[in-house]
Amino acid sequence: MCGKGKRALIDENKSIREAIQQLNENVLQILLVINDSGQLLGTVTDGDIRRSILNNISLDKPISKIMNRTPKFIYQDEIEKAAALMAKHNIKSIPVVDQQKKVLDLILIEDMLEYKEKYPAKSNQVFIMAGGKGTRLDPFTKILPKPLIPVGDKPIIELIMGSFNKYGFNNFIISLNYKAEIIKLYFLENSNGFNVSYTYEQEPLGTAGALSLAKDRLVETFIVSNCDVIIDVDFDDLLSYHQKNKNSATVVGVVKHMQIPYGVIEVKDNKLAQMIEKPEYDFVINSGVYVLEPEITGFIPENEPVNMPDVLLKAKEAGKKIGVYPVSTKWFDIGQWEEYQHTLEYFKKVDGTYNV
Repeated sequence: MCGKGKRALIDENKSIREAIQQLNENVLQILLVINDSGQLLGTVTDGDIRRSILNNISLDKPISKIMNRTPKFIYQDEIEKAAALMAKHNIKSIPVVDQQKKVLDLILIEDMLEYKEKYPAKSNQVFIMAGGKGTRLDPFTKILPKPLIPVGDKPIIELIMGSFNKYGFNNFIISLNYKAEIIKLYFLENSNGFNVSYTYEQEPLGTAGALSLAKDRLVETFIVSNCDVIIDVDFDDLLSYHQKNKNSATVVGVVKHMQIPYGVIEVKDNKLAQMIEKPEYDFVINSGVYVLEPEITGFIPENEPVNMPDVLLKAKEAGKKIGVYPVSTKWFDIGQWEEYQHTLEYFKKVDGTYNV
């Protein structure tokens, strides 16, 4: 069996939490669920994980509870059918099995010589918040603005823009403040075909305030991203999800499993009720990426500092539908040194490059 196939295998008794971890590590976007004999029982993708979270299914449940029990597959003597089958069913990978349905391989659509994935060009704007000083990345940011901190041979902001461009987004509004002219000069010399415009924050406006400076350009559904967030998301699917659910706003949430490194005490009536040693919890955290309808800008005051959570809660109180798009993929917040170093190490380990 090839390396891809081995990385995708997961035992039917593993938990959803373990599946999330393996999906993050194998970067294949699919797991092949097998029994003790190695026979294919089903598949699990990020979409299956997302639906389980939205349905409040415990991450301790076995993956058999959420897997696709009727996956598409081909037999080992039908390899030539793989491309046509993936195109017919709009899937990006397909397992290869023997006559006993034991998994032999996994074929990815990008392995097909004739395949070149294309997403329709989109007119939607992507608004990138890039005005902060990035003080947590001193001393780099004493010289360079945070958006231009390098990850390999590209600055952070160009990696972010490239991840959107992959899915057909090419119109970017960048909010500037600290060392604004350096960022503008960079894109004058390195536009890479991106359509870039700017807004200027005279004073820091928080994680949402700068949107008030571009209301005239935000006339259709748009996406907002912090400039220090790299996330592995299918932005084409994200936009479709937002529109299909008729949300006014959609928050991209990242599933995180965290362990408290201390014993946690529960107190009741001034007495010890319970003590748990280093408890573990699952959270869906805010990624810093949002899909918004133009109406949301109506909840943002003009030229006043305001953060996105406050704006969304205000919109929710006004009756607007605020959705969540949970993902279990890799997410990097490069706004601090430890995460920045971790990001560099991860991309080198995955494929030796820094392409998202």
